[in-house]
Amino acid sequence: MESCNVELIFDHVGHFGKFQIVLYLICAYQSISCGIHYLSSVFLSVIPEHACKPPGRVRKAIFHNLSAWKLEDILALRSPDEKDHIIVELQDGKVWELTRCSRTWRENMSDLGYIYSGYEFNTPCPDGYVYDQSKWRSSVVRRLNLVCEHKWYAKVIQPFYVFGMLLGAIVFGYISDSFGRRVALWCTGIGVFLFGIASIFIFDYFSFMVIRFFLAMAASGYFVVIIVYVMEFIGQKSRTWASMHLHTFFAIGVLLVALVSYLAKSWWLYQLILCTLTVPFILCCWMFPETPLWLLSEGRYKEAQGIVDTMAMWNESSSCDLVKLLSLDVSGSRAKNRKGARKLSLADLFYYPDVAKRTLTIWLVWITINLGYYTFSIEAIRKREHEYLYLFILGASEIPAYFFMCILMQRVGRRNTIVSCLLLSSIICAIYIAIPWSLNTLKIVTVLVVKIVLGSAFAFIYIYTAEMYPTTIRCWALGSSNMVSRVASILIPFSGHLTKFWIILPQILFGILAILSGLLSLSLPETRNKPLASTLETTQRRVWVQAMDTVHIAVVGAGVIGLSTAMCISQLVPRSSITVISDKFTPDTTSNVAAGMLIPHKYPDTPVPTLKQWFTETFQHLSEIAKSAEAVDAGVHLVSGWQVFRSVPHEEVPFWADVVLGFRKMTEAELKRFPQHIFGQAFTTLKCETSAYLPWLEKRIKEGGGLLLTRRIEDLWELQPSFDIVVNCSGLGSRQLVGDSTISPVRGQVLRVQAPWVKHFIRDGSGLTYVYPGTSYVTLGGTRQEGDWNLSPDAELSREIFSRCCALEPSLHRAYSIEEKVGLRPSRPDVRLQKELLVQGGQRLLVVHNYGHGSGGISVHWGSALEATRLVMEWIHTLRTPAPMSKM
Repeated sequence: MESCNVELIFDHVGHFGKFQIVLYLICAYQSISCGIHYLSSVFLSVIPEHACKPPGRVRKAIFHNLSAWKLEDILALRSPDEKDHIIVELQDGKVWELTRCSRTWRENMSDLGYIYSGYEFNTPCPDGYVYDQSKWRSSVVRRLNLVCEHKWYAKVIQPFYVFGMLLGAIVFGYISDSFGRRVALWCTGIGVFLFGIASIFIFDYFSFMVIRFFLAMAASGYFVVIIVYVMEFIGQKSRTWASMHLHTFFAIGVLLVALVSYLAKSWWLYQLILCTLTVPFILCCWMFPETPLWLLSEGRYKEAQGIVDTMAMWNESSSCDLVKLLSLDVSGSRAKNRKGARKLSLADLFYYPDVAKRTLTIWLVWITINLGYYTFSIEAIRKREHEYLYLFILGASEIPAYFFMCILMQRVGRRNTIVSCLLLSSIICAIYIAIPWSLNTLKIVTVLVVKIVLGSAFAFIYIYTAEMYPTTIRCWALGSSNMVSRVASILIPFSGHLTKFWIILPQILFGILAILSGLLSLSLPETRNKPLASTLETTQRRVWVQAMDTVHIAVVGAGVIGLSTAMCISQLVPRSSITVISDKFTPDTTSNVAAGMLIPHKYPDTPVPTLKQWFTETFQHLSEIAKSAEAVDAGVHLVSGWQVFRSVPHEEVPFWADVVLGFRKMTEAELKRFPQHIFGQAFTTLKCETSAYLPWLEKRIKEGGGLLLTRRIEDLWELQPSFDIVVNCSGLGSRQLVGDSTISPVRGQVLRVQAPWVKHFIRDGSGLTYVYPGTSYVTLGGTRQEGDWNLSPDAELSREIFSRCCALEPSLHRAYSIEEKVGLRPSRPDVRLQKELLVQGGQRLLVVHNYGHGSGGISVHWGSALEATRLVMEWIHTLRTPAPMSKM
């Protein structure tokens, strides 16, 4: 199953229809919960201002020149940086000095001065602590007294949560790739809700940490799986925007954290409100279907077909037969092989050397982005006075950044985007380091800018990683990358120790890593407009184009030129995947109207030697078919007859005379049969019954693994994402597709009659009048009306054609079952058979043109197909040989 073929599913059922929109909105809604839980622990673990609790009721509290009746009022005014003690006078008259982690009794109870030189007695805090309640009336730290000697317990809440995220990404990545995306989504979605609610009803530190750990696993696993789930359900045209804006909903979750944290002063109420937001998802997640791409990778074709049919019904579009569309092998042996196939694991990310290099590079990029993201967000939040507002601004600023990132990804590509983000963040980091500490506002603005860049890169790296790996191991790749990046997140809370050596050391380390990973990212592949890979082998093939195993080729046009070119390529180009794309297939093509007699004619600008070579190759090819058992099915047979002239032609012996069989000048006795003609040629040639030949070509293409796709192409660039090379055999369609104004229609009208007694062909030298007998009918022609687009039969012309043909063969007066046919021949001064490199917006499209044969297409179709195949092979050689393509 080739990846580009899988993408064709969305061309049938829709890239982003009603079905995908409903699924997307449900998935995106739950992404809000992920944003909530990612940063909720930042506030849950905040250590509020506190002091050792005195052994009695406070009558008066003094702190420097401040005094209050309540100790809590002093705590609300004291700065976290101030380490001086607070003096309190109790109801019993005793005076105590209170610090954060100890209390001291003064012997002289009448001395309330801030400086005391008398006898003091120092003790720890046996009665607990008093906390500032201006921001939080209740918190985990307050409830469990995670301060002073237990302060480090609070500090490990966030790292332990991140450790859960680390394991969740890899565990649910494995579950997703092994048991399906739906199973992983059920587990993670329900887990986020249950563990979130459970964290409210905890009464000890150990239980809190365990529940938060599993909550982190579920939230992290969900976001990894949902990115892949959305990408596999949405077509290529909408995939980038849809995947990126999952992070927009994540940012909305961050906004809610800031808003709810500001409004809900109690941590359990805060947690309850946030967890309640996940209820709608729980009510809907049971309806989630499995992705067709995962089912196809597992060989579960029937289930995949059912889901595709459902998508088509919802989207009000036509479904497709996956077996035919993707050339699936549904034999028992194939199914047996799939059941016994080895499940891929983390080790397979290093199976191929080039894929291993890619994996290590992408891991470094993840670590760098994650390190910078949390260095400039979480730590910054903890140091700001208005942390709620700061977090809200950070979350809000990311939303427009995602829109800009989508545009950038589409314009400059994935690789250039990630390189730009990393190098730009290193530059901004250097600016941040250079700004003096006295310019605090400017530093905050710089932090905001670098955080926006890294936040956008963080969202983008999910998509880029998923695009680089195949369906069979996509969640493993995304989960493992997420896992290694969390190592940096775990270490972030302890980065304060680095500042003891040098206050800007964390930023310097990030800047160095950003430059290093940015430069290494230049070796990563470009995935913009590339189909999602299906197998690990496909991924390896894409690491370097020169190592490519299968070349994906689209042939546009399903007339005799297009079908014969597709068949020729499939036979002569090894490891090629052929897809014939047209809005019309037999019996609705112009080729179906053609009489199919192999008698070539000249083109003004096509050299005769070239034309003769094409005709010779075509004649020899069809002769082999005529001698084989395929002759009847292909509709190819020999037929003898005459070509007669009213005057002696300039060339009594045409260039093709030695190609046909038994060419000779007609005798006087033979010419007596045609009294209005004075010169004639007798020979035996071949005839293709197009009503049989075109279906036979289609059958052979399918047997060779090719695909036939009914689709109207408005622009060749539509094919650039899925195909390496495009062969343009669109005939008159080239006026629109490539802007060829030299090609124009030549209207041809013929009659098909029943006259089984006519055994020999007769052709007037002018080429307008002919009688071509076939196995099922006799074709009478014809007309040559240049520039006429009318496809409706002309009754007057039909009478004229019949009259002219009866003059050549009077017995045709007895013909019956007369049928009128009209076709538009694609004519130009010469056949366009050449390569062309199309360039648009930095993208390149390799094209081979093969069109403009006019009424002579049948006579030279195989020869021109061979030439087109040779040009295709030249393009393939170019693809596999790294070299500038500007002069091709």
